[in-house]
Amino acid sequence: MRIILVLFIAILLGCSHKKKLNENEKHYVHIDGRDTTRIRLIRFPDRFYGEMVNTKPGGYRVTGEISGNVKGDTLIGDYHYTPYKWKEKKRVPFAVLADGNNYLEGKGKVLIYMGIPYYVENTLSFQNPKRIFIPE
Repeated sequence: MRIILVLFIAILLGCSHKKKLNENEKHYVHIDGRDTTRIRLIRFPDRFYGEMVNTKPGGYRVTGEISGNVKGDTLIGDYHYTPYKWKEKKRVPFAVLADGNNYLEGKGKVLIYMGIPYYVENTLSFQNPKRIFIPE
């Protein structure tokens, strides 16, 4: 009887841990005509990671990982993906600003330092966002 009780408690603890991870996960979408970009974002107090999928007509689909640091309401990191019909992965900077429930993707001047691309300080702008991600 004790073994069953211990197993039951272990299952309950395992399920509550999985629920905690899912609370940090959110899904967002940006639609521009026939192009659709979806992001799955898992956010913690100082880090974030997830996945971004860009789909275009004709079966064109690009999938990659996003990750980086959280600074206030801004998420700054990079997007590591394989371009359509390429063999090697490419890395580009990625930055979004929380605007209510939405995220605005910023743009700016990009430099590469030791193979890692980043936005030059004071050039990152969210005035005319590249994309606006809304919750799914």
